[in-house]
Amino acid sequence: MKLKLEEKRKENSDVFSFIFQPQEPVSWQAGQYMVYYIPHNNPDNRGETRHFTISSAPFQKKIMLTTHYLFEESSSLKKALYAHKPGDIVEGVKVDGTFTLRPEEKKLVFIAGGIGITPYHAMLLELVQNKDYRNIILLYSNKDEEHVVFKDTIESLTKEYPGLKVFYLFSPQRADAGFIQKTVPDFTERVFYLSGPIRLVKAVEEVLQQLEVPLENIRKDYFPRVDE
Repeated sequence: MKLKLEEKRKENSDVFSFIFQPQEPVSWQAGQYMVYYIPHNNPDNRGETRHFTISSAPFQKKIMLTTHYLFEESSSLKKALYAHKPGDIVEGVKVDGTFTLRPEEKKLVFIAGGIGITPYHAMLLELVQNKDYRNIILLYSNKDEEHVVFKDTIESLTKEYPGLKVFYLFSPQRADAGFIQKTVPDFTERVFYLSGPIRLVKAVEEVLQQLEVPLENIRKDYFPRVDE
């Protein structure tokens, strides 16, 4: 499917959002990703196809891709994406992914590291739109406050969304057993969603296993490296 770039937005010093208008109808669930094909000269070994979480909510109709862009360190595909201007076309190959909310889950913990906030951004916007106010605790880990992505939206949602609590963690603070027990005292009753760099997701998963959270109550979505 053809996606027409409408806007490139700087979220912080190294995170950018690309907002596309689909040229044909497309549907997705909050938390899913889209596979993109971006042909370019001299592609590196990471190729011309990549998947990125759709950071916009389905009701918004537009596809938003939010990712790190580290300039010289970034892949050739990200450099090609960044070079696109409003009006340019990108190819969307398909929508896929199972990191989505289930109707029966009413008490949740969202744990995000850095750019791992993207699926939760889509989920929370969609839940508010549908007035589906589940009990959610968001633990959002970053290097520092300047690297928080979508902070204005998150703060706005905490005012609109009864039952949403947000806790920020800044380096060297970690979502260890003590922090989870303190911020999520009823953790045994909740389903955990983990999203972010693979090392963070694995580390938090180990903490949850130490706390004897059942594996069926842990959902994971991760990416291998920030400059892919």
